[in-house]
Amino acid sequence: MKLTVPSSLDDITLIQYQEYNQEIESRKKLPDAEEYLKIKKIEIFCKLSREQVLNLEYESVENISKILDGILESQPELVQKFTIDGVKFGWLPELDKMTYGELLDLNGNISEWSNMHIAMGVLYRPIKQEIKNGMYNIERYEGDKYHKQLRQMPLSAVIGSMVFFWNLGTDLLASIIKFLETEEETFQSQLNLTSTGIGIAQLTNLLEETLQDMKRLNN
Repeated sequence: MKLTVPSSLDDITLIQYQEYNQEIESRKKLPDAEEYLKIKKIEIFCKLSREQVLNLEYESVENISKILDGILESQPELVQKFTIDGVKFGWLPELDKMTYGELLDLNGNISEWSNMHIAMGVLYRPIKQEIKNGMYNIERYEGDKYHKQLRQMPLSAVIGSMVFFWNLGTDLLASIIKFLETEEETFQSQLNLTSTGIGIAQLTNLLEETLQDMKRLNN
């Protein structure tokens, strides 16, 4: 049996954590939740079957579980680029030029782990052209075009982007919201950022709640 334990969030994919979070939500209130989730955590992140996990020594299971807990509680810096199946994805270079549709998809999905790949599709796109000094151009946003592919993105990029927004200064938040409000002035009568409660400030609150829930559930 080959046992490979992740060494960082780089070694865990978004889809793996989505699967684990689904298990947490479905089992957390049951009497056997702690032991069940310990086994499931090793199954998912070490790519083992339940039988293989049960055949590990008790001490090994405990040690691996603690290692995984430490990794899942880490808060990495923002990941600018990563590659999936030969396609290099890059972080959205200019947040203040995010369209209203992009903001809606980001804001509406980033607090739900089952939909996190949708939010990540707004923040990360394939790089069209590398310029210089680390600069690059990314593809325009096309909804669900890369959602399936982004389920394989490293969890470090997901958590890093959440931490980035969580730590974003209030002045920049205000300027982004103001910019988006200005862009939408032509149809304020139909839809208004303030009245609908949609904005980066709300997004930041959602991220803080999601990060705190993640830390609590993994303990």
